[in-house]
Amino acid sequence: MPYKLISLVFLLFFLITNKAYSENEFILPLKKPSIFKKIEKNITTETINNLPQKKPILQTNASESIVKEKQKNEKKVTPEKKIEKVDISFLLPQKKPTTYKTASKEAKKSTILNSKDFAKAKETIKFIKSRKWNSALKSAEKVKDRDFRTLVTWMYLKTTGNAASFNDYKKFIERNSDYPRINRIKYLAEQKIYLKNSSPTSIINWFDKNPPLGGLGKIKLAEAFLQQGKTTEVEKLVKDGWISAEIRKNDLGYYRAKFKKFLTSEDHLKRADYLAWERKYWDLKRMLKYLPKDERALYNARQILMSNSYGVDNAIAKVPAHLKNNPGLEFDRLRWRNRRGRLEASLEVLYKNSNRTERQMIRPDLWWEQRKSVARSLIYKKRYKTAYKISSEHSLSSGPSFAEAEWLSGWIALSFLNSAEYAINHFENFYNNVGYPISLARGAYWLGAAYKELGNKERAKKYFTEGANFPMTYYGQLSFNEINPGENFELFDDSSFDKEYEKKFKKNRLINHVILLKELDATKYAKDILKHLASLNIEKGSEVLAAKLSTDVGRYDFAIQISKQASYEKRFYNKYNYPIIATPEEINNKTMPNSEVVLAIIRQESEFDSKANSWAGARGMMQLMKYTAKIVAKQAKLPYSISRLTRDPEYNIKLGSYYFNSLIEDYNGVYPFAIAAYNAGPNRVKTWRRVNGDPSKGKLSYVNWIELIRFKETRNYVQRVLENINVYKYMLSKEPVKIDNFFN
Repeated sequence: MPYKLISLVFLLFFLITNKAYSENEFILPLKKPSIFKKIEKNITTETINNLPQKKPILQTNASESIVKEKQKNEKKVTPEKKIEKVDISFLLPQKKPTTYKTASKEAKKSTILNSKDFAKAKETIKFIKSRKWNSALKSAEKVKDRDFRTLVTWMYLKTTGNAASFNDYKKFIERNSDYPRINRIKYLAEQKIYLKNSSPTSIINWFDKNPPLGGLGKIKLAEAFLQQGKTTEVEKLVKDGWISAEIRKNDLGYYRAKFKKFLTSEDHLKRADYLAWERKYWDLKRMLKYLPKDERALYNARQILMSNSYGVDNAIAKVPAHLKNNPGLEFDRLRWRNRRGRLEASLEVLYKNSNRTERQMIRPDLWWEQRKSVARSLIYKKRYKTAYKISSEHSLSSGPSFAEAEWLSGWIALSFLNSAEYAINHFENFYNNVGYPISLARGAYWLGAAYKELGNKERAKKYFTEGANFPMTYYGQLSFNEINPGENFELFDDSSFDKEYEKKFKKNRLINHVILLKELDATKYAKDILKHLASLNIEKGSEVLAAKLSTDVGRYDFAIQISKQASYEKRFYNKYNYPIIATPEEINNKTMPNSEVVLAIIRQESEFDSKANSWAGARGMMQLMKYTAKIVAKQAKLPYSISRLTRDPEYNIKLGSYYFNSLIEDYNGVYPFAIAAYNAGPNRVKTWRRVNGDPSKGKLSYVNWIELIRFKETRNYVQRVLENINVYKYMLSKEPVKIDNFFN
């Protein structure tokens, strides 16, 4: 009896403690009844895309230091459907899940490799993911499939700082000249050339077939000619190459001594100036000892300014009087002051240098970036006339910086100085110097707005009509509503391709690489391959086929990137540019935002990459910060798990949807505020409403409020999400729809 009693007590203790453990530890919940919106019947299964696998994110423009308090939305996952087997040379699923794939996993069997090779390939990829290249290369050598070994070698040779020799590069390039990013591999090969390992003749022959791509390549070729005593060829090569060559610290003295006969102080000054404008201040610091005394003081001051080192005033004081007005030094002083918020001191530098021509500025594009920043600071302080002066006196004559300067000047003139005539001149300069749909729509809209302000209805309609030709863009949609208020719009799509070309496309050996990487759960390494495939024959549909392949292996981010690039040239593949997945309808008895809203945010946040991680720490499909996700999970009565933010897209989208819905409620349905808050945080939106004015109270237009957003990233983000919402509204309905006006 005592034994049985003890056993019973032990059993009860185990059950109780096990229950406590289950309640206190996070256990993945069982599948709950679906709460997701059903996609309309007229959307085919081919329209509904699978969920991508991980990619290294390149997400935000950190130039204006937004560390986001972001959060994100949630999406529905259904069991993955079986992929029907097709031609082994081009494995594409015939049926897709109606939502998207769950987290990608390694396939149990490969359609490309035999079982033994596939097992070894898995091991190789594991080493690559851990950046253990020596082990990866050894493992790959045991795979009999030559194409796989070539793939691994290609991946290795693309990396910087690898231990490959020039001969390794040479062999690969000669055998695989059609591979993606071959010019990068050639560029890296140049850095591996050494006379101790290659004869001068072989080096010269190499460059005869593969002209130098970088400054160091020119120096390597010059060295080979020098070894053969061909000094005539040496001088031009070494002088050209010396300016921009990426030379390692230990090699700088060697090359300087080697070519001492050919390199003058003037050549060293050109190199120093190049390094200074490129902000390569450590390389610049190493060059100082080769410069004449006066110029050494100049570039030392520039190096200290750009590296935020101590002793700025002392360094500037040591610059000789005849070099004090050097445009580079003046620029570095401007940037130093502007970055510290010293507005008046920044204006002092700009006024002092106002008479410099475009050529005299050396790098007018960099000057414009600082001038633009100062002009916007003046706008925020409501010093509009000064802002216009700074913006319009840019001394530029062409190029992207000129176009941007003209738009900003026109916007200030129209919106803050009531000068539509001046604005029109600037907007015309902008419009005539851009080519992308987003920019063309922008220019046309503001020209229409300026003529509307003047009461010239005919000219206003003309430009609004031109802007409306690009209804997939923010300003194109605003233009459409100006001339067609309340009317339906539709989008043009040309996702067609040449059927005969498709047969050729399918035979490309690179496609097997993509399929194999999918089977190995390593599609993040397929990006360069897919973009290369997209470029092969655009006229016959290579972009469409590459975007389709990207989608079929679960990389919607790559499909979007290919489609975006095509859209810049007015080729529109909406099917691949705007993936569709199901979205939550209700969470915790609260109705969630419409599908088009959630999809628009996901597209801008992560391009449907469920494993995306930003530099700021935002995670998953809707780029949720950990702290925000924790708070939202509590509000939504969902369990909190950091790992599920990237492991479980459904979970991520639920939290993101719930959070965005709360922002919409907080801002009484004003989408521009909610979207800006999602990107930059509610506190910043509160500040912007106070400082710039509140359009919800009629103090300025929503269009201007968005353009007044302090951060370029957030301005762009709000416009892109708003345009995406209307595009998705059309994509979901598959018929003409009204453009939502979020400003009423």
